[in-house]
Amino acid sequence: MIESASMRSALLALAAAVVALTAGGTFADAATGPVAASRPTITGTLQQGKKLIGSPGTWTGSGTITYAYQWHRCDANGAKCGSIHGSTKATYTQVAKDVGHTIALTVRATDTTGTTASYSSLAGLVTAAGKPVATAQPPLTGDPIAGQPLKVETVSWSAPPSATTYTWLRCNANGRVCAPIAAATTDTYTIAAADVGHALLATVTATVGGVPQTVLSLESGLARSAPGPVATGRPSIAGTLQQGKQLTANAGAWAGSGAISYAYQWYRCDANGAKCGSVHGATKATYKEVAADVGHTIGLTVRATDSTGTTPAYSSLGGLVAPASATLAATVQPTLSGTAAVGQALKVAGGTFTTTPASATYGWLQCNANGRLCAPIANANGDSYTPAATDSGHTIVAVVTAVAGTATQAVLTTAVLIP
Repeated sequence: MIESASMRSALLALAAAVVALTAGGTFADAATGPVAASRPTITGTLQQGKKLIGSPGTWTGSGTITYAYQWHRCDANGAKCGSIHGSTKATYTQVAKDVGHTIALTVRATDTTGTTASYSSLAGLVTAAGKPVATAQPPLTGDPIAGQPLKVETVSWSAPPSATTYTWLRCNANGRVCAPIAAATTDTYTIAAADVGHALLATVTATVGGVPQTVLSLESGLARSAPGPVATGRPSIAGTLQQGKQLTANAGAWAGSGAISYAYQWYRCDANGAKCGSVHGATKATYKEVAADVGHTIGLTVRATDSTGTTPAYSSLGGLVAPASATLAATVQPTLSGTAAVGQALKVAGGTFTTTPASATYGWLQCNANGRLCAPIANANGDSYTPAATDSGHTIVAVVTAVAGTATQAVLTTAVLIP
């Protein structure tokens, strides 16, 4: 049994226009890649001739994760960055060209689903050989929350400084392209509303032996408006969408204060992500699908807790769940490729099934910002869709109904939020 006649009718009402799938049971490949749980780091003395050591950070993903490194030379504010030719190992020895510049490291992590990049804090400024130098970049203390103070910890120098001055910088979310914050010239800075969504760091300039030397602090992490960590990458669900199979949660990527812990809750929703009810006792990072899930979608809420509070985030819906007897079930949900913006086309990509589909039909849904409570979009029945002004503030999902012989099975793509 593939599905009931009424279920099939309802699903086909969402999608039309049969199109061929690519060979091998997949749509056009669209990788997702692992998720960075903590950012790469750089350690070592910031001085010409000295070696810096890069750490890839911590990652979660599918199967074995491999890492590729690229070192960059940037200006004093972390802008105008250029890759350093041939510097693709986990270590880098600073040269004369680096003096007065900052150094950055990009790590690209690859798993069985694709490749994702993550970025270190800026390291610098690099000091000339033989000059006084900071023994390490100073950390910041305090939670990066609007209205809360950050403080630069004491810097240790190779010789005692006679004077020290400070400047605070507001950077982009990756800790690059920084600009001075007006009137922020002490070792403490109170985060303002304008800082939310940015990383912050301080420059510490010490006069050592009559010579001024500047070192950047480690950056703050993403400043946020309220207590609790902020999700920088939404949770996701992996696994075959079929009764009896196990689904696995990925908590997503978060920025917070100190160690972050995660709590999970799985939900069973209708085909359009409405009428969701928590699945009793389903509070682990894995969930085994049961008969009651067949024909439904599965939702996941992750609650992340750091030293300041708790914040929820929501996965894209998983489903529709196929019965145990089905010969056609989705093993990887399709994704949407393209720019998430009004007037920019989105296209169904990726997705794999237990049997190679011969064709598929499509429908499109407009959902709330959390990817729930979806409704069909009229006259949207191809493998691409261009969001309209009425989609702004909503997520968009495609329904893909795959066909293999007499078997049909619908699966939702992952959701895309339209600003």
